[in-house]
Amino acid sequence: MQREGITRLMFLLYLLPRLPREISLAVFGLFVGLVLAVHGGMQGYAESTGVPGTVHVTDCRYAEGAWDELWSDGWACEGPFDADDRTVHIDSVAVDGTLESRPDTSLAAFVEGPGVQTVVEDGAGAWKWPALTGGVILAFTAWRIRMLILLFRLRRSVRAAGAVVPA
Repeated sequence: MQREGITRLMFLLYLLPRLPREISLAVFGLFVGLVLAVHGGMQGYAESTGVPGTVHVTDCRYAEGAWDELWSDGWACEGPFDADDRTVHIDSVAVDGTLESRPDTSLAAFVEGPGVQTVVEDGAGAWKWPALTGGVILAFTAWRIRMLILLFRLRRSVRAAGAVVPA
């Protein structure tokens, strides 16, 4: 069902003239690239600066997502957090996002400090893929925007040349 909607959208996009199509693709590329790069960057920041520890899962419930909510089905879990170096203990934290499978008893995670309500699951470097993909999309979008600027300049020069040259 989602694939049909995307196919229809792309078909409708190609019905647009070249300039509005390029503008639409540039805006879409900026949006997707920024979302991926920011998500990957935030996860990487949490893994590099957070305090590592373990969430002892006490409550997990199945959370159903939908296309309009922009999140997927999975498990929403919470429980107490204990840092590996015993510097931070939090009685109740929620795991940020949804988990693909229900954890048994504990989950490796990172926390920013003692006063937070959520922890970030230890993705063991999984943040690199969204960050790199977002960077590639942003670079490609920058190239598309460069082409868009060239199209604007070409259009302006053609109009200016048409006004100067006598018939």
